[in-house]
Amino acid sequence: MQVTNDQWTPLFESLKAKISAEARHELLFKMINDIRFITQMNFGNDGLARPETWQILSKEYAWEKKKGNRTPNLMLKGDLIKGFRTSVDSNSATLTNDVTYADEHQFGVSYKNLPARPFYPINKDGSLTEFAAERQEQIVREHFQG
Repeated sequence: MQVTNDQWTPLFESLKAKISAEARHELLFKMINDIRFITQMNFGNDGLARPETWQILSKEYAWEKKKGNRTPNLMLKGDLIKGFRTSVDSNSATLTNDVTYADEHQFGVSYKNLPARPFYPINKDGSLTEFAAERQEQIVREHFQG
């Protein structure tokens, strides 16, 4: 699964002429790893920066499939949280999840009656959640102050 957010491209286009490739790589590394941290924290009970509240499992499903436990499977097994991968170079950073069913949980699957439980801190319009955007802006500020 790969979710792309391009709101930072204008910033990096202007930085290409102003800072070295090594400095851009360092900044992107900090930014993508923070997004990874936030995303992984979204698997907690409340989520750190989910774009929407997760629908709770129905009582019927929980009793039938999980002996009454209403915790979503994506939180129980741990495979999704371990499946995140980052890649960084001097011009881009990517966060992906290589678990085959990641998309199903992120976006939901109506024919499986599986509601969306988005874990990436990205709103439906492609923008970062407020929490994630504020942290990213702080990373950029600190990078240029240090």
